[in-house]
Amino acid sequence: MGDEFMSMPGESQIGLPGNQHLAKQIQESGLQMTLEPFTAFAIGAGVSAIGGMIGGSKAADAAEDQAELQNQGTQRQYDYNVEAWNFEKDIIDANHAQAVEVIKTKATNEQNAALWKDQTNAASFLYDLQIRNKKQESLNQQYVKSHQLYGLQNTLNYRSAEAAQESEIRKLREIEKEATFDNQQKDIDRLLAEGKIRARGQEGRSVGKTYQATAADHGRQAAMLAESLMGARRDTRAVLKEIARDKKAADLAAFAKKMLHPGELPEPLEPYATPLTEWVLPREIEEFDYGPAPVLGAMRSPSAAANMVWGNTIAGVSGSIGSSFAGTKWT
Repeated sequence: MGDEFMSMPGESQIGLPGNQHLAKQIQESGLQMTLEPFTAFAIGAGVSAIGGMIGGSKAADAAEDQAELQNQGTQRQYDYNVEAWNFEKDIIDANHAQAVEVIKTKATNEQNAALWKDQTNAASFLYDLQIRNKKQESLNQQYVKSHQLYGLQNTLNYRSAEAAQESEIRKLREIEKEATFDNQQKDIDRLLAEGKIRARGQEGRSVGKTYQATAADHGRQAAMLAESLMGARRDTRAVLKEIARDKKAADLAAFAKKMLHPGELPEPLEPYATPLTEWVLPREIEEFDYGPAPVLGAMRSPSAAANMVWGNTIAGVSGSIGSSFAGTKWT
């Protein structure tokens, strides 16, 4: 059938807007309508059905426009999602590159700081080593000097003691010589006295007494001289012992001042190398890090939307016609 509405036999066809949808629905359904004679009431029902078809056509157009607008909005949303997804990929790449750069910078700074610390520790070690060597050298020199002074002091003590002993012994020798000279002089005086007595030619008891008196005086003087000599010798021995004690005391004092061998001072510990932190770079970005790519939303078909409206309209018109066309036959 064409775009015109069906007319009574022998009458001109009435052209109605949008009746092509009804014709299309009838054609798709494979139905053919055979009209039998009907009354004027049936004509009024047909007019009512035509009005419903006009309303259905307008609703179908509106549904088609709405579906088109919805599809355009879905397309714009999809375009926005794709652009936002690409921006997010760029952000992920930039953040990854920034993280790698930050870690590399931290590692470089740590290496520079460790190198500076190692150089500082090495300089401090060399400085401490120089101080230690200077102290060791100074202690060694002090020890050598102390040892030399100790030897000189002992030599001085020995010579001083030796000089004092020789002086005391010399004094004793002089005393002994003087005693010897005195003793000899006493003997000479005794012999002279005896010679004078003999020269007088005296004899008898008086001469004997004179000899006895002279011998007794000589013995007394010899005893006094011997006692004096023994006393000088005792004094000399005492002085010599005192000199020996003084020498020993001086030697002990010198030994007390003598410095002990300093040995070897410990060297400063060599500094250890500053440990470095192990840095782990972020892993490479994989495709799954970007997440799923945006997909175009389910878009409605405008023709499908229009067909749905037309289907509902035709169903309603069919129901109206079916109830109004008594005796109408559909095949």
